[in-house]
Amino acid sequence: MSHELKVQLINRLKQSGAYDVRIADPRNGFEHALPGQHPLELWPGCRSIIVYAVAMSPEANNTYAGPRAPWHGERNLGPIPTNIESDDFALDRLSRLFTASVTLKGTILLSGLGHQVKFVNPLAIQAKLCAFEAGLGVYGRSGLILHPELGTRLNIGLILTDAELPADSRLSEFFPCSDCGSCIRRCPAQAFDAEKNYPESFSREKCMTKRVQLAEQGLYCHNCYLVCPATRFDDQGLFSSREAVIFQN
Repeated sequence: MSHELKVQLINRLKQSGAYDVRIADPRNGFEHALPGQHPLELWPGCRSIIVYAVAMSPEANNTYAGPRAPWHGERNLGPIPTNIESDDFALDRLSRLFTASVTLKGTILLSGLGHQVKFVNPLAIQAKLCAFEAGLGVYGRSGLILHPELGTRLNIGLILTDAELPADSRLSEFFPCSDCGSCIRRCPAQAFDAEKNYPESFSREKCMTKRVQLAEQGLYCHNCYLVCPATRFDDQGLFSSREAVIFQN
């Protein structure tokens, strides 16, 4: 039954807008979870973490035009940059609505079958770690999750449930950063140390200081996301090839 439920759930989520869906077992792995952010600390009854990806626009995600989330409602900073076309914002908003819709559809399916579902504040759980453990992607040099096809162009969604679903394994033989340093070279905050590996290579203080400066101009720096060449879709027309805003050092 668990395998059939997994297939049914994946099909439902993909019909709702998810590009890829994977399952993580919170009882295995997660040795890098921060104190208080391990899934089983947040909900001891969790047996499966459903992790899914929704495709994102690289242009839209490199801007900041208001609150990043409902719990950041006071951060309505600055005007919409005039060099970013409105359709990018529409795609960005739609992708986030898709994520919420996917979560809702999955929740309805699981609840209808008698399973419990736990809503967790995204700030309280490490979504990237869940994606890594589920095999949705691997950590890039920048610390972003890189999907084998979407690269960095994804929004991660999570559903925690008590349903016992067959877990997927971490990705192996996928090393997109081995010969690349684009994110390191194009970081306006110079927040990365090319001689070290993530997370030791990343300075959160430098990154956030620069992002606050840009936010005062109504902009949201995500250079590491934008310049990453890991996505395979640039030449296939899924995303626009028009050049987006890239902040300089």
